[in-house]
Amino acid sequence: MELFGPPKQKLAAIKSASTARIIGFPRGAGTELPRYLEAVPVDAVGLDWMTELRFARDHIQPLRTIQGNLDPLVLLAGGVALDHAIEAILEAFGRRPFIFNLGHGILPDTPIAHVERLIARVRNHV
Repeated sequence: MELFGPPKQKLAAIKSASTARIIGFPRGAGTELPRYLEAVPVDAVGLDWMTELRFARDHIQPLRTIQGNLDPLVLLAGGVALDHAIEAILEAFGRRPFIFNLGHGILPDTPIAHVERLIARVRNHV
């Protein structure tokens, strides 16, 4: 069986029938991300929080727009750890198009104040 076969075929059908932009989420793909992008016709790729920033910047971002990859546990923790993680992502990806986002869904116990802090820091980034 071809790696990425069924998603590749389904996405090709969607792309041929519409103008929709497609973001793929190959969670846990790690260093297989370049192969995924060669095989699957997505317009952008969502990165999980385990994807190393430098690897993504150097090997993934030149190929597609990236989305991610803040660790949801860092958002839950907040404070200085959150500030450092936000800055690291903005610094790594800010020179090319990207979508700032979590590397996976928001955890239910995440304080709204942490989300507000995240949004403010991203919006005020120059």
